[in-house]
Amino acid sequence: MEKIKKLNFALKSKKKIKLILYISFFFLLFFTIYFSAPKFINFSTESIKKNLKKNNDINITNISKVVYKIFPTPRLSISNINFTIGGGEIEVSKAKIEIILRITRVLNFKEINYKKLLITEGSSKININNINNSLNYINKNNKKIIFRKNDLIFFYKNKVFFKIKDATIKIKQIANKKELIINGNFLNNNIFLKLDNSLGNKNNLTLKIPKLDITTKVFFEKKNSTIINGIFNLEIFNNFLKFNFTKNDNLNLTDGFIRSRLINSSLEGEIAFKPNFYSRLDFKPSELNIKKLIPVILKNYFSDDTVNLSLIKKINGIFKFKSKFEGSIINKNGEILLDNFKAGKNKSFYFNARIIELGKKGKVKFDLVKIIKHKKDEQKKIKIIGFLTLSNSKIFFEKFLLDGNKLSVKKTKKYENKFQNELIRDSLSNIFNEDKMERFFKNLL
Repeated sequence: MEKIKKLNFALKSKKKIKLILYISFFFLLFFTIYFSAPKFINFSTESIKKNLKKNNDINITNISKVVYKIFPTPRLSISNINFTIGGGEIEVSKAKIEIILRITRVLNFKEINYKKLLITEGSSKININNINNSLNYINKNNKKIIFRKNDLIFFYKNKVFFKIKDATIKIKQIANKKELIINGNFLNNNIFLKLDNSLGNKNNLTLKIPKLDITTKVFFEKKNSTIINGIFNLEIFNNFLKFNFTKNDNLNLTDGFIRSRLINSSLEGEIAFKPNFYSRLDFKPSELNIKKLIPVILKNYFSDDTVNLSLIKKINGIFKFKSKFEGSIINKNGEILLDNFKAGKNKSFYFNARIIELGKKGKVKFDLVKIIKHKKDEQKKIKIIGFLTLSNSKIFFEKFLLDGNKLSVKKTKKYENKFQNELIRDSLSNIFNEDKMERFFKNLL
């Protein structure tokens, strides 16, 4: 009796196993057919164009071939394609689009319904003049979109302004907030950028370059169709920059300040984007540590460690300084000028300079004027015209004038050697030390 019960139980177990196998096989066969069937379907390219335009504001003029793929999830793939986003503010070229389909709508080949877009490779170009329109695209975007291994190029007047290589870009919506997230490589450094937009036209922008210890946060709000108000914060190695701004035709900066171990200064000014990129900024330093500032300038702009100086040459503008010293730094068409600087007591120390070349071979052509008291009621005017080779702190006098009279070549060379050996020694910052300059020239005469 016991053996019969065991036999019946074994038979019932086998029937259950067979049933499970049949059901499993049926579902496997069903899903295989369901997900494989689209391979034999010609998907409507017009529907693809229409849905990409409707959901992501993507404009494609021509689709030559659409490939259906099952793995890793059902999707349509379009390779080596060019398209624009929005009104042409973003141009994408030689990219690959993967349209990630909704599983329940895979067989609907006439009305393409998808969850998100994956765009890989190629490059995306954004005109800086149209940056506001590019940001508006984030608000209009209805479907999640991801870019991978894409070069993000910002250009101005048909010239590359800067590039983020191998970028991963995500545009998505979370509740009532939309986000743009960019990870990539900028000047051989990893970069992270996040822009989120919430209701009420309020936006938050975060930029981080961890290797350089750079963190930037911008909070801005659109007041109407043309005016944007906001606050800008930047932190680099415990150096801080902050200002309020209003963006209309130009960007106006107010109530700004810089705080670092090198300089403490107020800041205000204006940045124009049309017809050309141009900045006019006014600084009023309360503290300036020349002794520490000079080595930083030499390392970053006049040494072998200089990484990329092309961006500096593209920044046209005037940077004015007031308070303890006065003068302007002028960037114009790749040329950098130090114009009409006055320093010291009673502004008795004047100089102008032109940076001929950046990098290790960098040189500065200068003319320097120093008014000194020679006797009780007598003043002497000394003017020196020459060159500085900044990488090795060497000076060369072309002319040495005393009260307008040019000295001989022999005497000029003699004063050049004394200036090099007694004043500069091992630091160019001594040139900006008025007490040392005063003593040197008094002893010289």
